[in-house]
Amino acid sequence: MKKLFNKWWRSIFPQYILEVTHRGVERRIHVVKFTKKTQKRLAGVNIEGETFEMTSTEPMDYYVTEYRDDLR
Repeated sequence: MKKLFNKWWRSIFPQYILEVTHRGVERRIHVVKFTKKTQKRLAGVNIEGETFEMTSTEPMDYYVTEYRDDLR
């Protein structure tokens, strides 16, 4: 029953893993909500509730996947 509730809750409030190369440094961030997602600017809220913002003059390489490891 708990697993079913967790899947339902996650369908309403999804979480994501952001893998980005910003200024030559590869970062991996567990994201709850994105506020801005473009090639030159990424902003949002991470799992601890802290806001983050990454800006660059050149386009950044990033990859976003939905986090589902805890639902197995």
